[in-house]
Amino acid sequence: MIKKIVSICFVAALAMIPNFAIAGQGTHGHFAAFLGEGVDFPDTIKGDDIEGPMVKKGAEMMLFAHSASIRDGDVLNLQNDTLRDVGGEFKDFGLNCQVSIAATGDWAVSGMCKVFFTGNSKLVAIPSVPVNEQLVWYKLFEDKTQGVAGYFMKEYGNVLE
Repeated sequence: MIKKIVSICFVAALAMIPNFAIAGQGTHGHFAAFLGEGVDFPDTIKGDDIEGPMVKKGAEMMLFAHSASIRDGDVLNLQNDTLRDVGGEFKDFGLNCQVSIAATGDWAVSGMCKVFFTGNSKLVAIPSVPVNEQLVWYKLFEDKTQGVAGYFMKEYGNVLE
């Protein structure tokens, strides 16, 4: 009986300890890539919904990533890669990107993506793309030969620190 009372008191005491994870404001980064042969990929899409407008254009989402509390100098590693046996050889089909965040003053993202959908691999550079407004998707790259485009959006919100 005493052990039971001590256990209950211990659990009650733990519940009274303040949570050290503090919610504060921060910036979230979102990356989305789409596949669509012959799709006219726009330079920007306003609002947080990118999938709806892209589906209407005939594109299919192939990768979506969300990263909370982005800081200057962060590098997002994003990959959607399928290994497939093609005639007794393994071939890659997908996307592998490294996106670097410059988040001091004016925001910009840059980096590179390896695109391999048609069995051919192509390295696509992402030049420094200004990301000034939140809730606007900015096109980072497009590979017209393989019908792939990647986008980035930032938004402010609550994060745990």
